[in-house]
Amino acid sequence: MAKKNFGVIGLGKFGTSAALTLAQEGKHVLAIDKDEARINSIKDYVTWARQADSTNKDALVEAGIANCDVVIVAIGEDIDASVLATLNLKEVGVEYVVAKASTEQHGKILSKIGADRVVHPEGDTGKRLAWQLMSSDVLEFIELSPLYAVKEVSVPKQFVNKAIKHLHIGTNFGVLVLAIQRGADRLIVPSTDIRFHAEDKITVVGKTEDIKHFSEHFRLK
Repeated sequence: MAKKNFGVIGLGKFGTSAALTLAQEGKHVLAIDKDEARINSIKDYVTWARQADSTNKDALVEAGIANCDVVIVAIGEDIDASVLATLNLKEVGVEYVVAKASTEQHGKILSKIGADRVVHPEGDTGKRLAWQLMSSDVLEFIELSPLYAVKEVSVPKQFVNKAIKHLHIGTNFGVLVLAIQRGADRLIVPSTDIRFHAEDKITVVGKTEDIKHFSEHFRLK
């Protein structure tokens, strides 16, 4: 499956954290900000960095935003710019738009105009959001709370032909197996007697940091 392209608009603390986390994990990242100094500070760490006014749809298209599968609108207190950027992204056909809201009312407006997800800085960090979005399908990594999440990954090769009950996944890694995707079949809350197959996909739940550790330990995609 092709690697997803991520876009981040607005390179304040939140947006920079999200962009750098995605880039550090090998994702294609387009970073956009109207401030040249912010672009210069991140250009060596992301795939593309473009100085552009996100309220200008043509400028966003020229910057390459339409090539992104997921875009985070991380603009801070400028509500008008945040709203216009979100509208522009939906108009150019970006599949999934995540928008940061500065107030509850701002969040309601973003939802009304088409943002697929609205985040609030008091409950989310750019780094955590980036981890929640890093999946072959953005809907496969769903936030349960500010600390917990669900993710679907390939089964570690070390698990193949072994039963769940013998692997002590919860004790060793702090995550639980919620489901196994085996071809066209999906086994929900699988029996601990089930043995993993090489082509299985497993859905795990746990703390965001535990899922990160689990994925890194087995080099999972």
